[in-house]
Amino acid sequence: MRLPRVLFRSGARRALAFDAPAWWKVALALVVALLLQTTVEPYLTLRGAAPSLVLLLVLWYGLRTNAAAGLMFGALAGACEDAMTGWTGAAWTISSAMVGALAGRTAGTHLTESRLWLVPYVALATLARYGIYALVLRAEERVTPLPATHFHVILWQALLNALLAYFVMMLIRQAEVSRVGFR
Repeated sequence: MRLPRVLFRSGARRALAFDAPAWWKVALALVVALLLQTTVEPYLTLRGAAPSLVLLLVLWYGLRTNAAAGLMFGALAGACEDAMTGWTGAAWTISSAMVGALAGRTAGTHLTESRLWLVPYVALATLARYGIYALVLRAEERVTPLPATHFHVILWQALLNALLAYFVMMLIRQAEVSRVGFR
């Protein structure tokens, strides 16, 4: 078996090398995430914030692949969000692509091998994505009204994304334990 040749700038190999998920599974997950985000999620808000299922999917895919794949999938997912929003130009496309590339760049490092590190990683990625989004909107000469209010909401969204990621990781761990128990 040949190991993938994935090197960091320091020349060190990844601690973990994952196989990329099948494209049709990821495409189906993106469609489901977009549908849930536009239909069900507005009813699940807390202080004006709702978790971003598309962001969580972009992070998951980036962490399972590499920077280039994370960039491409993030751009595709962000373009879908921009198309559904209608007025953001390319803001979600660029911000999701950048966060996907960052997730792919850190895939397999000590930051992403531990469940303990992944929860704040998701929260910081949420803040980074919104920061890039706001910068792109400003470059497109579209200013978001009430930036302090938006910042308050994005802090709540970072918390919700981190909690959702934590619960999903706990469910996956429980499913892995139960599958082992049935063998």
